[in-house]
Amino acid sequence: MRVIILLLVAAGLGSWYWNRQNSISEESVNRFYQTETEHFMNGRSKELCAMLTKDFVRIGVNSTSQGRIRENANKEESCDKLTKMFGALAQSAQLSTEYRITINHIEIAPDNKSAEVTKTTYISMGIDSIGRVAETSDKSTDTLVIRNGRVLLQKSEGGGITRTIGDRF
Repeated sequence: MRVIILLLVAAGLGSWYWNRQNSISEESVNRFYQTETEHFMNGRSKELCAMLTKDFVRIGVNSTSQGRIRENANKEESCDKLTKMFGALAQSAQLSTEYRITINHIEIAPDNKSAEVTKTTYISMGIDSIGRVAETSDKSTDTLVIRNGRVLLQKSEGGGITRTIGDRF
């Protein structure tokens, strides 16, 4: 009888642990974006790419002084863009970067396996001797999913405005 009770308790604890590890919460969403910010600020493109699902897609429109640019990118294209951007930034030793994410709303799915997150992202880059050279403000809705105990970004859809040194700040 003791063995059966111990097995039931172990099964209950295992089930609780499995569900906890495979459920999204507001805390795990906030932790995801804190980690993303840390990786971005440290130029870690590989780590940022590891935070995307294999079927990741970015859909958006970016307004610039040259017009509106439609963006449709999968994981490979997004990772390539990040790698090139961080490579270019590494060559500019005097470049300072500000990166902020403001989470406006989190909606967890009833099954706790995904979340829709509306957020605003602000990026400003400057050169010490010149000041700001570029800034981007982006509003998007992200779909986060949990796979094998990890929160990953599956889809990002939104729009932004980018200003460069020739534009008014």
